Amino acid sequence: MKNVSRLIALVLSLIMLASLCSFASAESEPVTLRFWAHWGSEQRRPTINKICEMFNEKYADQGIQVEYVYVPYGDIETKMLASVTAKNPPSVVITAIEDVANKAMRNQAENIAPYLAEDTQSKFYSKYWDMVTWKDGVYAIPFNTDTRLIYYNKAMFETAGVSVDEIVDWASFQNACVKLDEALNGQGDYIAAFYPTIGNFGFDTIALANGSNGIYDSNTDPQEVVLDRKENVEALEFMMWFAQRYGQDTLNALDSANAGGSQDLFLSGKVAMFGQTCNYLATIAKYNDEAKVDYGVFPLPAGPSANGVTGAWGGGFVCTVPYGTKHPAEATLLAEFLATEGAAVWGAEQLDVMCAIEANENPVLGSYYGWDTVLDLMNYTKGTRRHIYGNNAGNYVNDAVNKIMKTFESTDCQGVLTEAAEKIKKSIEEEAFIFGE
Repeated sequence: MKNVSRLIALVLSLIMLASLCSFASAESEPVTLRFWAHWGSEQRRPTINKICEMFNEKYADQGIQVEYVYVPYGDIETKMLASVTAKNPPSVVITAIEDVANKAMRNQAENIAPYLAEDTQSKFYSKYWDMVTWKDGVYAIPFNTDTRLIYYNKAMFETAGVSVDEIVDWASFQNACVKLDEALNGQGDYIAAFYPTIGNFGFDTIALANGSNGIYDSNTDPQEVVLDRKENVEALEFMMWFAQRYGQDTLNALDSANAGGSQDLFLSGKVAMFGQTCNYLATIAKYNDEAKVDYGVFPLPAGPSANGVTGAWGGGFVCTVPYGTKHPAEATLLAEFLATEGAAVWGAEQLDVMCAIEANENPVLGSYYGWDTVLDLMNYTKGTRRHIYGNNAGNYVNDAVNKIMKTFESTDCQGVLTEAAEKIKKSIEEEAFIFGE
């Protein structure tokens, strides 16, 4: 009986040893991570390539490598969802910061909390870390954010006799546009002083500059749809002033003339003012040797309902580990690297405001003209969460704004926003029903 027991124990030991050897072998196999992002331009592609090379060098001895895959911005969300449905998702995807909770609720993003280092959260500003959490989980790592400013051509302002110090409210902003047009129409390639939907500005920033939270009652805990409230209507009416002033022909001219690099509307002298994100400073730095524009920056003044305090909308991106990815621990390692060590490189080269605290402490950033204005405006910049059931709300808002600003089919700002608000409410109700609430 003793011999039998010893034989059984020996067999079990051999089985366990074989299992451990198999596990060790599997663990030591090289891991190749697929990283999707929409950065493919000659300005941004070199930076993201550099960051990926840094990761590969750091983790070469652990057999972990990353391959970067460029996916156009308009396709990346659809392709990510399709890959999750097909059970073959990439390892990390750069996605919008405002819809992390939506992805978490729909099982499109992994809860990476079990794989995070203990000190990860402390490396990020709390308001951006809050944007990537849902219930008790963490569903992405915050990468970058931004704010939106007005860039202006100093030479054009001088020619028109306009001082930026006189632009203190929306009326004086419009008055400056009139003066610029009167002085500059017919000169060179000039088309118009400013158009709110050209560049990267639009309704969100203008509404927030008027004391609004946007579509909902809260920018961080959206519940009630308030799109057709007074401050939003005033924002769209402010925008409509430009649509009525310039009309379809001028808008078409702006659209057709908007090229890239030194030939964009601002650097080529076609507009006197340009609404853009803070990282447009990097575009100017790259192309201004050729364009030679003497520029300045200022925030859009506060609107009539903002009680004198201006604001701006801040978007941004996160490093998302898609649900069902094959190597979630290694993917989380990559996401952390991108959002910390990678963020320091990205911030310095692309002039983005990063979500990691240390990445914004680079003294190089302070050497760029306008960066102090960016940091000041960040104190008044709001990010927005999408409603948990309102994934397509932005489409209804865009349709409403386009009726006023692009197709010119309406001048009823209250009406188009009320119509959009009702569609958003219905969409939320229908989706809540599908999810059993």
